[in-house]
Amino acid sequence: MSGQGGRKALLARMQITIDRYAQRTAVRAPGESLSYGDFSRLVGRLCLELRNPKRAQGGPVGLLLDRSATAYAAMWAAIALGRPYVPLNAKYPPSRLRSILRQAGVDVTVCTQANRGLATGLGIASDDTVVADTDLPVDESAGGAIDWGVSDEDQGIAYILFTSGSTGEPKGVPISYDNLASFIENLGAVIDYRPEDVCSQFCELSFDVSVHEIYLSLLNGCTLCPARQIDLFNPAPFVANNRITVWVSVPSLARVVLQHRGADHESLGTLRLSMFNGEALTHQLARDWNRAACGTEIWNTYGPTECTVAVTAQRWEDHPDLSESGVVSIGTAFPDCTAALLVDEEVVPVSPEQNGIVGELLLATPQRFAGYLDPGLPSPFIADSKGLHFYRTGDRVRSRGGRLYYLDRLDLQVKIGGHRIELLEIEHRLRRRLESDALAVIAHPPRRPTELILFLVGDREAPKLTSQELGLPSYMLPQRTFVIDALPLTAHGKLDRHALHERIAPNA
Repeated sequence: MSGQGGRKALLARMQITIDRYAQRTAVRAPGESLSYGDFSRLVGRLCLELRNPKRAQGGPVGLLLDRSATAYAAMWAAIALGRPYVPLNAKYPPSRLRSILRQAGVDVTVCTQANRGLATGLGIASDDTVVADTDLPVDESAGGAIDWGVSDEDQGIAYILFTSGSTGEPKGVPISYDNLASFIENLGAVIDYRPEDVCSQFCELSFDVSVHEIYLSLLNGCTLCPARQIDLFNPAPFVANNRITVWVSVPSLARVVLQHRGADHESLGTLRLSMFNGEALTHQLARDWNRAACGTEIWNTYGPTECTVAVTAQRWEDHPDLSESGVVSIGTAFPDCTAALLVDEEVVPVSPEQNGIVGELLLATPQRFAGYLDPGLPSPFIADSKGLHFYRTGDRVRSRGGRLYYLDRLDLQVKIGGHRIELLEIEHRLRRRLESDALAVIAHPPRRPTELILFLVGDREAPKLTSQELGLPSYMLPQRTFVIDALPLTAHGKLDRHALHERIAPNA
């Protein structure tokens, strides 16, 4: 399915799935159950509305939608029309959403009636807004799938996700149809999805792991179950009530399950596959999850947004060779991915003969994006002596026997709860808001951070910071603030973040 013609291949596979499983349930949620035939008709109605002459044509489609059948259908409608889609997280501050809309050049936005006021507040014209609960034409007499109106126009980009950026603005990552098709083909060749599977969908659409959840389910004839916000506080009942067989999430969500009483074989016993991505999976968490969900097959996958969700995978076993420093190996690269390490400015291909070599992980793969939406950002690529261009992940890994082990980051990017966070973006916003350069943000503890902490120089009281005034998602807000006399510096006059970590009492 990969290579040239990725969009046509994606659409062809979706049509095969619809034809084969028309009567089977595609999406199931409280008060909502759509067969694949119903889902196809919903895609068709969205295509019809997006092609309406009164609306802007050709540009990206914004999705101001939560996890739902409508959101998934809007994705497929955008692909059918050859237009990129851009997930818009309603929980983000309006200033951040406006930045995303402006950078992406969104023409038309699909939303629900509940989010219509937000769309208006963002400056989206009513003619450029599709309100999915009211605008869609209904043809109850239609026996088969409504024509999706597949367009010959192909902009090459399937979707644009925005991640945290070190410049103070979110950073757009365009993923092509070929990138997406390669990912689906590669992961599907490694991990066995079955039409009878019932799959969870926990992640926000603005988080790239949702691409894994949605596409691998709907392209294999499975039933996809979007979680409600309340389900994220204790997902075990959600798993039990829906008889989920395929779980995909960040490790943090599994930890939430295990911290609740009653997370045992009775509530998790239906799980056949459990896949993790987005942050380090510890060996202990994998072991505890295996005990609670007896019989589940556990996979640890790894990949930056720029390389389409995941490019490596490792099936977990309770064996010491599969972890390092308590963290499960991220495994081996997919067959069409070339992994290498940057060691002393030399590109060293990963090979089974290596035994402990450490360096920055480099990836050359059909899943790799072509570059950021903003051409002014520094190039994230490096070429080897043969001219092969690799994406520089910024992750320091160890290669042992051809298997990769994540160690840490080489820059100020961190992961908390699976969210990718640039500390420099937070500091940039804080300097502007507090009108002071004498501050620093760290992610604590340094090895596997769980919170952001602000250090502020001066004699002022710790400020109360809100998501709205900083223009940052809530997960990027410092949870604690320490007011100090001066920022510690290294011998070279640079900020000593290690010294800041040492100022935090272990039990504070």
